[in-house]
Amino acid sequence: MNKTNITLNDALNKGYDLDFGIVFEKAFENYKKIALIGGITIILIVILLFALFGTLIGSLVGLNTLTETLTENSILNFGIEYILIFFGSMVLLSAILSPIGAGFLKMAHLADHNQDFSIGTVFEYYKTKYFKELFFSTFLITIVNVGLSTVLDYFEIPVIGSLISYSISFFTFLTVPLIIFSDLSAIDAISTSAKLVTKQQIVIIGLAVVSFFLIMFGLIAFCIGVFFTLPFWYSLTYSIYNQAVPINKTSEIEEIGSFLE
Repeated sequence: MNKTNITLNDALNKGYDLDFGIVFEKAFENYKKIALIGGITIILIVILLFALFGTLIGSLVGLNTLTETLTENSILNFGIEYILIFFGSMVLLSAILSPIGAGFLKMAHLADHNQDFSIGTVFEYYKTKYFKELFFSTFLITIVNVGLSTVLDYFEIPVIGSLISYSISFFTFLTVPLIIFSDLSAIDAISTSAKLVTKQQIVIIGLAVVSFFLIMFGLIAFCIGVFFTLPFWYSLTYSIYNQAVPINKTSEIEEIGSFLE
């Protein structure tokens, strides 16, 4: 058992301190290091996804027809087969994109240790042993999250669906760092994330709320600026994890590097 996992067990058994001011300050300082490259990367990813799915959907049903249909109707007004296709597509897309979130956390980790990183850093987990666990964990979380939300929307109780969706996202947001930094399996990472968040949920809620308004400031003030404020969430997630389960060495960086070689 490495030092990080010993610290993780201590955090689960004895609890851990999470100082709002310290976490936010460290997150913001680290965010300033990754904001530019992170923002450019997000813009490139969004452009790529729009081009890919716009071309695919446009060729299948016609982009104008689809836009008019979705504007006038909810997805729930379609037949069950279309709802299932939509549901499956959302789950699969989230799972396929899961290593990108891990890549942003690695970028924050590298920045915290003053190591070099680039746009390519975000995509490196597609080539590591962690891809399977990242894919599976996101698949499970999304299938439950989107599934419950869709069912509750269908029965016209969307408020409860939204509350459940936010709760699932909140209690599982440490799943990815637990996989890539503590080497946990998908199931263990999900359950451990919920246990860690429960121990400091008030402080984490406060940090999440502040993070939300900071990110939205980029949308309100600069519109496209949201792409450059969004990396703050990954910096905050890393800082929360690093204070709860301190990463004492850069062994994770070295391990990934050697695996890629």
